Amino acid sequence: MPNQSTINPPTTELYFESHITIEPVFGESLDFLTNIVESQGFKVADLLFQKRKEDTPERSKTDTFCTSRSKSYLDLEYRTNQAVYLLGQHHFKVWRYKIENTLLDVRLPK
Repeated sequence: MPNQSTINPPTTELYFESHITIEPVFGESLDFLTNIVESQGFKVADLLFQKRKEDTPERSKTDTFCTSRSKSYLDLEYRTNQAVYLLGQHHFKVWRYKIENTLLDVRLPK
């Protein structure tokens, strides 16, 4: 039986954005994870933290975060579900995933 989003998929003026939060991974595991999510059109975020100005940035030890966008909800929902499934098949611990409808996105000069 089709779900409600398949019958009447949400629409957006800008884009939908999907986020997948995963238990933190590093090194070769991060490279493997990157290959998995990139196969579904996701990018691994460079969540780098620098506590003090003199410190060098280091990868977050609290989580690994992947993101993707699409104008089509059904496309993004499918790719999100595929990515979550593939990550689980390869024993990555997915903590959360969600799809957001972007209503405003303004880039200001740096």
